Order: sequence, then structure tokens, then C-alpha cells
Amino acid sequence: MTNFSQKTTYILIFLFGLFFLYTDAKAAFQSSDVSIRDTLHTEELTYGVVHSRYLADGPNILNIIAIDLDEPYLHFQTAGTDSLTRTTAQAKQNDRKGHRVVAAVNGDFFSFDTDWPIGNQMIRGDFVHGVPAEGRYHVAFDREGRPFLDALSFRGSLVTDDGESFPVGDLNHIGSDAETTLFNRYYGAQTPQDSEVLELILKTVDDEPMQGSRHPVTVMVDDIRSSGGNAVPEDGFVLRIRDKSLSERAAEHIARRDRVTLELGFKPDHQGITDVMGGGVRILDQGEPYSGDNEARHPRTFAAIDRDTTTLFLCTVDGRQTSSIGMSYREMADVLLGLGAWDAVNLDGGGSTTMVVRHEVVNSPSDPGGERKVANSLQLVSTAPPGEAASLSIKPDSFDLYPHESKRPEISAFDTFRNPVDVPDEIEWQTDPALGNIENGVFYPGNTDTSGYIAIRHGDIKDSAQVRVHHITALEPDREELRLEPGASGEITLFGVTDGDDRREIPLDRIDFASDGEELYLSSSGRVYAWAEGSGKIIFEAGELSATVPWTIEGGIKKTALEDFTGELSGWMSPAQTHRSQILGVDPSASSLQTRDNHGVWTFVDDPESKEDWDIRITRQLRDELGDMLYGTHLGARVYLADDAPGDIYMQLVIRDGDGQLEAGPAGRLTPGEWKWIQTELANKHFEGYLNGNGELTREENQFNGFRITGDRETLQDATVTFKVDKVQSSPETLP
Repeated sequence: MTNFSQKTTYILIFLFGLFFLYTDAKAAFQSSDVSIRDTLHTEELTYGVVHSRYLADGPNILNIIAIDLDEPYLHFQTAGTDSLTRTTAQAKQNDRKGHRVVAAVNGDFFSFDTDWPIGNQMIRGDFVHGVPAEGRYHVAFDREGRPFLDALSFRGSLVTDDGESFPVGDLNHIGSDAETTLFNRYYGAQTPQDSEVLELILKTVDDEPMQGSRHPVTVMVDDIRSSGGNAVPEDGFVLRIRDKSLSERAAEHIARRDRVTLELGFKPDHQGITDVMGGGVRILDQGEPYSGDNEARHPRTFAAIDRDTTTLFLCTVDGRQTSSIGMSYREMADVLLGLGAWDAVNLDGGGSTTMVVRHEVVNSPSDPGGERKVANSLQLVSTAPPGEAASLSIKPDSFDLYPHESKRPEISAFDTFRNPVDVPDEIEWQTDPALGNIENGVFYPGNTDTSGYIAIRHGDIKDSAQVRVHHITALEPDREELRLEPGASGEITLFGVTDGDDRREIPLDRIDFASDGEELYLSSSGRVYAWAEGSGKIIFEAGELSATVPWTIEGGIKKTALEDFTGELSGWMSPAQTHRSQILGVDPSASSLQTRDNHGVWTFVDDPESKEDWDIRITRQLRDELGDMLYGTHLGARVYLADDAPGDIYMQLVIRDGDGQLEAGPAGRLTPGEWKWIQTELANKHFEGYLNGNGELTREENQFNGFRITGDRETLQDATVTFKVDKVQSSPETLP
């Protein structure tokens, strides 16, 4: 085991190398305009693991974890697939003593319809999802913990004692049309219902080690069923055969109680694979950066390896935000080259991009509600033996309190590997009496406007947190009354007066406040929204202190234009940029988006190879641009369907609520050759869950997200359909 001083030397050398990179950014990034400008944060997570946050051109915020692959207590593991869950939840579920999840990133692309990943997945030698994913790159790990990147395609077969072989088309693949599909315990309790299939119930007899890319499993045929809906053995498989000729051949060569061999693996051949995570594009291939034509900037998640396979990088770049706009594949490839990466694969990005360190999200996910639920995750696990507490931590390390508040800081303890251990019972608290006092771990502020520190100690280990106590003697709003027109909005700022006559702003989320009328709503940000005519007062309370602001709403109706397409199409995703699972039935490469005569013009071309109905999402790729709040009002869009379009095409408005979930309004039927308002009142009774939504709007931070277009497969066969949108508006009353 490398000792701490050696590890510290390694980290310092690593950071010095990065500093040298920053000072010579132009040379390091010759082929890109993107360079790292500053280091915002660096922390050793455990021996051989360094997490750094960088500011890069764009602007962009990157989080990068560098992992020393020679550390004996570290290994990578994939997790997930039971259902869509957040990366933090997957990390916590897999975390236990002696098996600590140090860090994790979101994993593979996935289907919102099935909740399953798009590519292949293995967990510690168990096959979880298998598809013949030709050309789709994965990150994989062998029994020695060494990573590699390759375009892994699932392959399998069932071989009888007399040498007959039956192909296994895929594994746990929902909606498969393969001749044969294999199911195991990761799929669920039973196979899908189907009356026209043959299913072999297989129980494991001998599970042999991986041989090359083949994983031989000896199984016994426990039963043969002529339909689906059968229980999946916990220690076995179910092989579903759809093809009639294969079913007839299986009946000739396979009987109950027979022993047969399942050979499962991947193409191309690799030795002893234990964990596999699906990805997408390979953005670094032996030092050669991505050379494709996708220049769209989005939030990104990557896994990368250095040239001699001694370091693996987990990387995220935030996007769709003013503080971080996101990167193209080529831009991120150049950044990774500068950090010393040699090979890299793109994992799922966009709203899925998440990095977790010790169960906390350290990046800024682009969905308004924060971390998105995903199908699986790639985790860094430490199996170091638990030790005694070697350090303590107070979280947060600084906080503000007002007289009516108290705070129970979170106390954590860590061993020498920085893995969490139980907090010792004998913790000593220390603080200045003028600051306040601590009782049973809860800090209560004193009656003095001051700042200082609270501290904890156990033997020779300690930590501290800075505290600012705001002793307020009066509340003063910035206005005596508020007057607005229906549909308008305004701002209110609340100040507190200290005993020294200092006047400072008080965040509204730190006090109690309410309006006595539904016609006006005050958010915790201080933003006031007027829905309809009326009057009343806003009441502020902080402990025994209070203040009021009378309000009146009267006058004309105010309509707000959210988008009029008079400028560039900034923020709208083209069909080619939209995730394939959200643009069904059409050919994205042949479809287009452009502006013409102050209209947004979308043209969609039917995919003749598709068997699916049209279900198209027209969406925003920037979360900050359209509307700061939509609630208690009407939202509409003026839409034109081209004269030559088939009938029975429907459009819905899509809202991203304050929790990051997608909600769809009622479907409006478009009429060819006519302009029409597609609109709805923003109330829960009108909305349904769309993708990850539940049909409920939040009171705050609902944002217009785009449109959903649906149509019947038969009606739209071989069609090219053009839609024009000339404005998106919100209003307290029906539009126009």
C-alpha cells in the first residue's frame, strides 16, 4: 500500500502538471478555441483520486475526477436498471461499510418509454442488458480492474449436448423483435405476456468463469411453456423463441431435464469482462479527436483513459445555463487531450449529466429541478477496510442565522482513506458565548449582531464552521404599497434593521410570508405575479417581528411575448440534435429547422423504415431563456400547418415544471392551410405527464419548454409536413 506522503506527492505532481497546462493553454489546445482558465476547486477524495472543478472558455464549468488505476482498493462498477432513479440514489443503494461509493456519474442513454438503457450493461459479471449494438461504444472493465473502450455488440447462443445451436438475439430487451430473447432476474418477476411464443425455463447448474468474450453457463431445462408470462428464476433464465422454425427445431432437440449450455458474450473478443456501461460516440481514439460534424453544445458526460492505462477520468461539463453553455464533442476531446487522456467515450448527456461525490451532486444539472432520474450509473468503489475516525467535518462550513432560527450542523467522520465512519460519541463543541450556544448538537444564535466560529473536537482531530448571526430588530419592505396590472409582475425586497441601525436585505426563504388573496402570488425570490384584479396585503413574519404591504391589481390585461422568432433560433434544438427516442416516426437527418419571415419553420420527413406513429418533441436546449414563471394564466402558440399536410395531426404545449418534470397540455388538432392558436390555462387539471412528468404543475418556476406533435403512422406514411410558429405568448385571459 502506498503511504500518504507518496500519494500526496503524486497529487501535487498531477496538479503542477495541470498548472503548467493552464499557463500554456494556447499550445495545449491548438485545434480548439476552448482552454481551461482557472481551477475553482481541488480535493483528494481518497488515495489516488482527485476531484477538480475548472472554469473553461465558453464559459464552461467542468468537473473532472482523476483515478489512479494502480490503487489496490479501487474498482469500477455499474449500477441501476430496476427503474429510473437518480445517480445519488443509485450510489447510496450500493454504499456500505467496506464497499464505499467514492464517486459516480450518470451512465448510458436510455428510453423514456421503457426506462431501460440503449446499450449493453454488465454488473460484476452478470449480464443486465444485451443488444447487438453495432458501432455503439462502451466502457468496460476486466477482472484486473483495467478499463478499455470498444464498440461492444452482444452475442449469445444456446448449445445442446448433441451440438445443436440456437441464437440468443438479445437479453432483457423490452420491445425486441429478435427471433430469441433471454431474460434473467434483472428483467423482473416474469416475462411479458404473449400467446405465440415458446419459452424455455432454465435453471443454472454451473456458472463458469469468462473465457475470452464468452461466458459459458450450464443450465437445466426446468420447463417448456407454449406462451409467455412465466416466472423468471432467481438463479436462472427464460429463453423466449418467437421464430416458428426455431421453436420446431427446439422441440426436436430440447426436452425437460436436459442440460444445455448458454454462451453469452460480446463481439469483438475481450478477456474476463466484469462490468460494462453503454455509451455512444468515441470522441478520442488513440489520441485522435472526434472528427464528425456534430458541433452542437450540450451538457456532457465522458469516461476517458490515458495512454498507458494508469489513469481513468470521469468528466462532466455543465450546459444550457448562462454560467456554462456546454461543449461540442470536438471541444471536449481537445480539453481531454490537454488533461492527458488518450481514449474517451461519450456517455448520456443533456439533462442526464450528473457527477456525484460521496453522495452529493457536485455539478449543476441542466434540468430546472436539478438531478434527473436515469437508467444506470458508473461508480467508483473503494473496498479499503474501515478504520478509526481520522478527521471530522462540519457541513455547511459557513452559514447565516436570524434570531428566530436555529441550526443543527451535519457532523461527519472519516478514516485515513477518507471513507465515512461512525461519528465518535465523545464530541466536544466549542463556541463564543456572544455568538450563541449549542445544546444537543443544535446551535442557537445569541442577541448580538456578530460573526464567529463554532468548532468540534475529538482528541487531536477537529473542524470548524463560520457563523454569521443577524440580530434584526425590525422588518422594512422596500415599498409601502404595490400596484400592478393583471398579467404583470414586480419585485419586493425585504430589509432587516439591526440594533446598530444597519439595514440589510433578508432572503424571503428565511422568513414566513403570505398573500391573503389568490389574485397575487409572491415567490421566495421576491418576484410578485398578478393574475387578476383584486386587492389585499402581503404579510411578512420573522419570529416576533412583522410587516405588511398592501396590494392592488387593476387595469388592462398584459400579454407577454415569450418568443416571436424575429431573431436567431437561439436555444431551439434542430431535429438532428433531438434525442432519437423523442423524435419517433420521422427521419431526423432529412428534417430541418429554420427561420423565415419571422416564423420558426419546422419540416419533418417521414421515415419509411419506421413502424412507429409520429411522436415528435420540438424542444428548447437552453433552460434559462423562455419565461421566468408561468402559473395561473394562459399560454398559447400561433401555429400554421402547411396546406398539403394530411389531417389528424395534433400539437401540445410542453412545460418544464419547477421540479424539472415535463408536463403536456391538451392536444389541439391542426387544420391544414390555417393559422391556429394552440393554448391552455396553466392549471393541473389541464396537464398530463409527458416523459418524466406526473401531470402536476408547481407553483413556481414553470417554464415553456416546447411542443409535442403526434400523428397516425398510416396517415403520415411517406409524408413531408411543414409547421410554422410565429409567436408564443402568455396572458391572464384567453389568447389571442
